[in-house]
Amino acid sequence: MFMKRLKTILLFDSSKFIHLALVAVLFLLAKTSYLAVILLLIELFFLFKKSRNLLIYSLMLMAILNLRLPIYNTFQEIDSGVIIAIDEERVTISNRGKYYLYVNDISDLELGMEITFEGERIISDQKNIMFGFDYQRFLKANSILGQYNVTRIEKIDQKNVIQIIPEMIKKHFNENYEEDVSTYLKLFILGDKEGLDEDIVSGSRKIGISHLFAVSGMHLSLIVLAINAILKRFFLNIKTKNTILILCLVAYNIITGFSLSILRASLLSICLLKKSDNNFSSTDYLTFIMIGFLIYNPYFIYNIGFALSFLVSFAIILGGDIFSSKSKLIQIMQIGVLANMVSLPLLMNLNGSFGIFNIFYNVLFVYFVSVLLLPMAFIILIIPLNDLYQIFISVFEDLIELSVKVNVYLEFHFSFILIIFLYYIFLLGFLVFFHKSPRKYFALGCFISIILAWNYHSIIPSTFVRIIDVNQAEAIHIHHNSCDILIDTGKSDDYDSIIKYFQHNNIKNIDYLVITHLHDDHYGEAYDILNSLEVKNLLVNQLSPELTLFKQIVLRKSDYFGCDDIILTNINEFHSDNENNNSLVLYGRIGIDYWLFTGDIESEVEEEIISNYNFELDVLKVAHHGSDTSSSSVFLDAVNSDFAIISVGTNYYGHPSKSVLNSLEDRNYQIFRTDENGTITFNYIPILNIRIIDNFYFEKRRVYYY
Repeated sequence: MFMKRLKTILLFDSSKFIHLALVAVLFLLAKTSYLAVILLLIELFFLFKKSRNLLIYSLMLMAILNLRLPIYNTFQEIDSGVIIAIDEERVTISNRGKYYLYVNDISDLELGMEITFEGERIISDQKNIMFGFDYQRFLKANSILGQYNVTRIEKIDQKNVIQIIPEMIKKHFNENYEEDVSTYLKLFILGDKEGLDEDIVSGSRKIGISHLFAVSGMHLSLIVLAINAILKRFFLNIKTKNTILILCLVAYNIITGFSLSILRASLLSICLLKKSDNNFSSTDYLTFIMIGFLIYNPYFIYNIGFALSFLVSFAIILGGDIFSSKSKLIQIMQIGVLANMVSLPLLMNLNGSFGIFNIFYNVLFVYFVSVLLLPMAFIILIIPLNDLYQIFISVFEDLIELSVKVNVYLEFHFSFILIIFLYYIFLLGFLVFFHKSPRKYFALGCFISIILAWNYHSIIPSTFVRIIDVNQAEAIHIHHNSCDILIDTGKSDDYDSIIKYFQHNNIKNIDYLVITHLHDDHYGEAYDILNSLEVKNLLVNQLSPELTLFKQIVLRKSDYFGCDDIILTNINEFHSDNENNNSLVLYGRIGIDYWLFTGDIESEVEEEIISNYNFELDVLKVAHHGSDTSSSSVFLDAVNSDFAIISVGTNYYGHPSKSVLNSLEDRNYQIFRTDENGTITFNYIPILNIRIIDNFYFEKRRVYYY
C-alpha cells in the first residue's frame, strides 16, 4: 500500500509538486553538503526523464532561492526603527528587516516606539566546530539582519504595531489569574513559555512531549473543530462558514504573533477549506506553503522548529495509509511512532537522548493536553474554574516528573550526515515493506544497527588530528581508534562548545587531557570538561590551584604518553616568570606525519629545543597563535616542516604576525589558519599511506586536500 502511494506521489499528477519541496531543500543544503549536491543532481535527472515541466519549475525555484539568499548575507547600516519585541537586555526593531539592539536599560521602552539610536555593530567571531552552535545562521533563521550594542536611544514617535495585541493579552493574564494559571494560559493559548519552570521544560524534552508546549497544528485543529461545531448550530452555508473560519484563523495568528508552526497549520487549513475548487492534494498544498516560507527566508531550512514541523507533517500525510485502526487510541500511538521515527535524527542531535517509553508517554500527554488542559485554557476565560485548572496543572507537572524518572534512555548522536541518509533509506524500506514481515524486519534491523553501531568512533578504526576552531585560543583533538587525546581546551565557554563537540561525536571518555600551560585561552574550559566527561589522565605543566579537585600529573621533560602506536613526548621543561615559555612541547608521530605541538613558547625556548634536538618534522603547530615573539627564522629553518597550523581568531594583538606569515611562505610552508579555514582535520589512512586534510567552516562545503 505504501509503495503504491509512493509511486503515485513520485510518478503521477497527484502530489507531484512534492518534488519542488525536495529540490528546494536539497538546493539549500547543497551550499554546505556534498551529499546534498549528489542527491540534487539525481533528483534533477529523474525530473528530466519523467517530467520536463517539473524540471523547469525546479530550475526557476532554484534561481529565485539563489536571489533571496544574499538578502540575509548583506548587512545594511541602520540608526532607527520601530520596537516590535522587548526582552530583558535586548529589544528587536523593524526597519526593512529585523535587528537586535542590546541596551542597558529597557525600563522606558515600549512596543511600537519609533526610535533613533547610536551604537556599534556587533560582529561575532564564531567557532566553526562540527555540530557546534552557528550563531550567525541562528540569526538568519530567525530573520535577524544584524545586531548593535546601543549607547543612546531617542524616541521620535509612537506607532501601532500588531505585536502589541499578544502583549496586551499576556498582561491581562498576569493581572487577572494566579501565577501558575497565567503561565499555562500563555503557554497553551499564545505559545509563550514565559514563567514555565525550567525543570518542566527540560523534562518535556526528555520524554518527547515538548511539541505540546508550542502552539501547533494540534492546537489549531481543536480550535477549528470547536468553532465548526458552534457554527453548525447557526445552519450557515459552506461558503459563509468557511469565511468565518478563515477570519478566526487570521485572528488567532495575530494573537500568537504569527509563529511558524501555527502559520503553517493555518495556511494548510485554509487551503483544505478551498480544496474542492481545484485538483491539488494535501501534499501539494503543504509543498506550496513550505516553498513560500523558503522564498521569504531561505534560512528557515536551518530553523529546527520549521524543519520538524514540515518533516512530521509530510510524514503523517504520506504515511496516512500505512497505519490504520478503528481505535482512536491506537491511531494516536501509530502517528506518534511515525512522527518519532522521522524526526529521530533531528531530535537526537538536539537533545542527545531518547526515552524508550516516550511513545507511550506521548499518547498519555496528548490526551491530557487535548482533552483537559488546552480546552480548559479557553473555557476559564469565560467560566472561573481557576482552582480546578490549578489541580490539573499540578497533576500534569507531577506526571512529567514521574515520567522522566520512569524511563530508559538511549544516549547518542547521529555523528555523520551519511548515517542520517542511510537511516532514512532504511526507514523508507521499513515503511515500504511494512506488511511484509521478513523484509520489514530486515530493514528495521539495518537502521537500528546504524543507530547503535555507526555512531561510535571507537567502532570505526580511524586516526586524525583536529585543530578545533576556538577563536583566539587553542584546542587540539587527537583520535586514534578508541583513544582520544585533547591538548588544551580553549577559553571558558558558556556554550560548552568543546564538551558538545565530544558529545555529538559520541565520545564520552578522554584518555588524556593535556594542559600545555596555565593561560585561560588554553585551559579555561578544563574544569567544565573534567566535570562533564570522563577524563582518565590529566597532564599539566605545573599544578593548577583551580583544578585541585582532580588528580593532576605534572609532565616532566622526556616524559611520554599515548595510546597504541601514537606516543607523544614532552621536550620542554622551562621554569620562567613568562608562563608562555613554560608550555609543554609535544613531539610524536601520528599517522604518516611527525607533529610538533608548541603551546605558546617564544623564541628563547625555540632556541633551546633546536640546540638539543634534531628531529624529522612534517606538521608544525605554530607557537603563540603566530605571534612575532615566536617562530624565529632560525627555528623555522631548523624544523623545516611541510605544514604550518595557526590557531587564531579575531584579536587585538596582531596575531598572526605578518612577519611570521612571510617567513613561513618564504620557506614554502603550507599554511592553515583556523580564522580563515575553520576547524582543520588531518585524516590518516595508514594502509594507503595517505593523509586527507579537510576544513570545516559553517555555511561552506568542506574543502579537502590530499
